[in-house]
Amino acid sequence: MVKSRITASRRLRAQVKKHQKTRRGGHNGFSPRMRELNSGDVPWEMPSGGKRHSGGVQEDDVAPSAPPLDHMDQVYGYETTSFDAVCVPPPPSLSEWEEDQQLQLEQQKSRADGEKKEQQPEQQMAQGDGAGGCSGTGATSPSRIQIADLPPVSEVDARNALLGMVTEHCCWGRSAARHMSIGKILSSSAFHYEIQTFTEKRETSWAFMPHGGGEVDGPRCGPAPRPWDIPADPTDLFRSEMKVLQVPHTASVKTCHRCRGAGSLLCQECHGKGWTRCLSCHGDGWGSDSAGNKERCFFCQSSTHGRGRQDCLKCNAKGRVACPPCDSYGQIRCYISLTITWKANTSEHIVAKCSSLPEDLIRQVSGQVVYEEEGPRIPPLNHFADPTINLASTQLVLNHNRQWPDQRILAQRQQVRMVPVTEVHYTWKRRTGKFYLYGYEHKVYAPDYPQTCCWGCSIL
Repeated sequence: MVKSRITASRRLRAQVKKHQKTRRGGHNGFSPRMRELNSGDVPWEMPSGGKRHSGGVQEDDVAPSAPPLDHMDQVYGYETTSFDAVCVPPPPSLSEWEEDQQLQLEQQKSRADGEKKEQQPEQQMAQGDGAGGCSGTGATSPSRIQIADLPPVSEVDARNALLGMVTEHCCWGRSAARHMSIGKILSSSAFHYEIQTFTEKRETSWAFMPHGGGEVDGPRCGPAPRPWDIPADPTDLFRSEMKVLQVPHTASVKTCHRCRGAGSLLCQECHGKGWTRCLSCHGDGWGSDSAGNKERCFFCQSSTHGRGRQDCLKCNAKGRVACPPCDSYGQIRCYISLTITWKANTSEHIVAKCSSLPEDLIRQVSGQVVYEEEGPRIPPLNHFADPTINLASTQLVLNHNRQWPDQRILAQRQQVRMVPVTEVHYTWKRRTGKFYLYGYEHKVYAPDYPQTCCWGCSIL
């Protein structure tokens, strides 16, 4: 009996040492700073006597999400910056009068250069043409593509397109498409006008990150540049994109607002004690085996805080957890963040002679581009064959030039697509109707097709 008790005692002590060694080897996923504190190289201020820690910030205490704004440094040009993003308008550009004057001067210069070239000999003119360049404003010249003749649609083409559309609907009957009598076939076209304005928006706000040491690019390194003086270019034109940059010479080191410089918070699970009451033995430290004999509780026997207590797994029995804002360093680096957003803003207008054809269908099919233009600023159309397109272009260009006063316009482009539309009239069983073919794919729109439900279907 005595020998068995000694053997059980030795086995129990071996299990306790093995468990403690295993727990000391784990870091519970803490940050490098927190693992340094848990390793014992830096002393912790641990509560004693199993009482709740009275000092420090609790993990569940209500705390501000950002440091107080009055603690931030005053940076020239950013006095109104807060932790909420604020849009900064671009610097004023040339007025309309100055732009007109500059355009007239460029036209006079190009006219004078043309007269000078006419007076030169042919050989010098050829040399000048080879070495010189155009003096435009950077805009691409308007591209007017010759409008091709609309492809004729025969009766066979119309019927095959209708049969293909009917096949896609399992409950539609094919008899009407096969035996209907096709009458008039009227060909027309729809125009799809589209304008895109590529804008750039810049927003500033205060931001912070953990500071673990190193150099700080603060005001002593020089004055902070204005938001629109910081160079940044988009990857591609007319492609939406966003970049977040740090404004140079605006960084400063502050005490963490969450832990007040402590680097850690009192654990919410154990309230800073480092242990919780064992739920298996209810804090008694003893249990019973299957035979009813009393023995030490298996779940709390290896606890570093005594029997009846389980080591807190959340804080690794230390009573404190890492502070998220400062990552256990106790300091944060505050700086002004610049958010640059490039966006392609699109507006469109569709002119269709067939009022029964929805405009959304015209957008989804291919057509022929009959006019396109791109440049820093584009003028409205005033010479297109359809006056409705000219009117829509004038209105949309004016709206795009005035719609974003707090953003900078980098480029604009416009184009007109011609989409073929064919109206087909038919007769089937003394019933007349019509359907439409649109786009070069010959998509079909038949709102009044006579056989839209088969006999086997029932409407619930």
